[in-house]
Amino acid sequence: MEKNSSKAKIFYHEFIRKPQPMTGKSLLLCQLRETSERLTAAHSRFENESDEDLLDSVIYEIQSLKALYRYLLKKAKEEGLQCGEVSVFGREVI
Repeated sequence: MEKNSSKAKIFYHEFIRKPQPMTGKSLLLCQLRETSERLTAAHSRFENESDEDLLDSVIYEIQSLKALYRYLLKKAKEEGLQCGEVSVFGREVI
């Protein structure tokens, strides 16, 4: 009985749960979503931080993420991708 249970677990993890490789377009959309989430988190940290040195750090992080986001948007536009669900909640990105 344990043998079958073990085989079932292996089958499940190897074939059913195994993540599918991402194509170029789905990878780009994933990167856009992740960058958008990171930018939102950085804005939240900026609003809640009081230490001057850490504020400088967050400002540099926001600027860096904005540059990455602009690059990814440009790349997505070149590939003809459109996605309405990526958002930075009304914050200026460019």
